[in-house]
Parts: sequence; structure tokens; C-alpha cells
Amino acid sequence: MVKRATIGDVAADAGVSTATVSRVINGGAVTEATATRVREAVARLEYTPNALTKGVFAGRSSTIGVVIRDLSSPFYLDLIRGIDEVATANDSLVMLANTFRRVDREVAQVRTMDEQRVRGLIVTTGEETDGRTRRMAENDTPCVIIARSVPDAPPGMHSISLDNVEAGRLMAVHLAGCGRSSIGVVASGRRPSQIQRTAGLRQALADLGLPFPKDAVAVAETEDEVSGAVGALLDRGRVRGEPLDAIVCTTGRLTVAAHAALTARGIAIPGDIAFLTMDDFPWAAALGITVIAQPAYQMGLRAAELVVDRPRGPVELVFAPTLLARTSCGEHQKT
Repeated sequence: MVKRATIGDVAADAGVSTATVSRVINGGAVTEATATRVREAVARLEYTPNALTKGVFAGRSSTIGVVIRDLSSPFYLDLIRGIDEVATANDSLVMLANTFRRVDREVAQVRTMDEQRVRGLIVTTGEETDGRTRRMAENDTPCVIIARSVPDAPPGMHSISLDNVEAGRLMAVHLAGCGRSSIGVVASGRRPSQIQRTAGLRQALADLGLPFPKDAVAVAETEDEVSGAVGALLDRGRVRGEPLDAIVCTTGRLTVAAHAALTARGIAIPGDIAFLTMDDFPWAAALGITVIAQPAYQMGLRAAELVVDRPRGPVELVFAPTLLARTSCGEHQKT
């Protein structure tokens, strides 16, 4: 086994002290001749600086911590891709933790990231972790909250979110334009994003003079609950004498289950019911599913840039959604 070269080996080879080697590696002031000797020794010995040791002296690591609620959502995959691109360009690694939508795991993993003294933290967690992230920001660790805003955030605590009210408005306007007037919504829990999307849809329908009864929303926390939620919406529409002609899914995570629940009942899309959902992914185009897309990759880029650039904050960024119209709402049938 070949022995890994140490900073002492580099110093001996270059004929300088270990302190001088450290200054060269970390951009300190030395003469150009000395710097050249050290760099040549580093290359000759294939020396790799110890990032852990550098982190100890710097008081934090070069790692960007990322805590994700649920990797099954297509939104998070592109988000992570954007984060990783910026991290790589800035000599950082990404430490990823998946909470599986469990609050206890969110709290524990944010605490662990703090204990690891990460360079910065990007989270999609709920408000239960805000106390810890606030303290991290106040202690000079940039923190970025994804998918919701943070009221009264301290400097160093930033937020990136979607204009969810506009997302709901786009859904309503598009469905109305496709001739749909009785709409049911499958939502996931009481996250701010879910509430805001439904509120935007409700207001837009009201502006268009279309009904949106209180029982037009069914909540499904998991994929297993989606079929029951879809069935409840269909039953409620029949009881009201207004059979549904459109179903909206306000989270991309439940798209597959919602689509499957409709087709399992022999319901044709879009012939019997229009179907519109959040977040784009490869097979959505193949199936002709109309979606409201979030710029997840760009959101990930900006989140990581906030960690790297360390602006004097707080910074709050809100991105615009985009409607990708295909055929699942009967677009080809419009007159």
C-alpha cells in the first residue's frame, strides 16, 4: 500500500516549513519562487490537503448540508441538481438527508448538520426546525428555507419559494379555458404551498364566476390515501348534482397515484375528466399530462449561491410558475 503524502513530506521536498506549505495551499502571502517550489512538490508527491483538518482550523467544514422532506417528489431531484452544480464549482460537497416527511427526523437532521458545522444549510423542512436554523444563521451559518417564506428572518436566513397563488390561478384559468367548470382538488396536508395553491385556484374560479364548494378539496397525506380521496371527490360531485369534469393535484408527489386512481375506475382522461398536476417529469410529457412547472433547478442554483455568496440578508426570492399545456385537459378539443 502506497503511503499517503503528508504536509510534512511536501515541506521536506520543497525545503520549507509546514507553515509555509499551509500558506501556499490556503492562498497566503509567500514569494513566487517559494510558492512554485511548494506547488511542484505537491504535484510530485500527489499530496491532497486534509479537508477535515482545514475545517477544524476554519471552525466549519466545506460541506453544504441539504435536508429534504421526500425524495420521491420530482421537484427535489432537480433542486438537488442545481445545488450540487454550485457546490462543485465552489469546492464543496453536498451532505444530503431525507426526512421521509417525519418531523422528528427533520429536527434531528438539522441538529446533526449544525453539529457538523456545515458551510451552509438548505432545508425543505417545516416550521418545527426554524428555531435551530435561526440560531445557525445568527451564528454565521447561512441557512436557506425552500418552498415557504420565513417571517422576521434574521440576517443569514433566506427563503426561496414559488408564487403558489399564481400556480393555483394558472390551473383555474387553464381548466376554464378548456371548458371545465366542476373541479376537485387532491391536496397533500396543510403545508403553506398547498393552502396557497388552493386559495389561488378558488379565487380565480370566483373571478370567472365558477363554483368551488368547500368539499371540493380532499386531503391525501400518502400515496395510499389518494384513491380514497379521488373516490370521495367523485362521490361528492355526484351528490351535488355537479359531476366533476376536472381533477387537480396540488403536489407532484401524488401525481402517479391520482392518475392511477382515475384510470383504475375506467375514467378516461381527458374524455371524462381533465387532469392537471404540479411539477414536470419525463413521463408526464409522454402521457400528455398538463402540469404547472416549478423552476426547481434554478431554485437549487440560487439556494446554493446564497450559501456561497453569504449576502447580508435576509433574502427572500419568489419564482414564477409555468403552465406546460399538453392534452390531459382536453386542449385539443378546444374550439
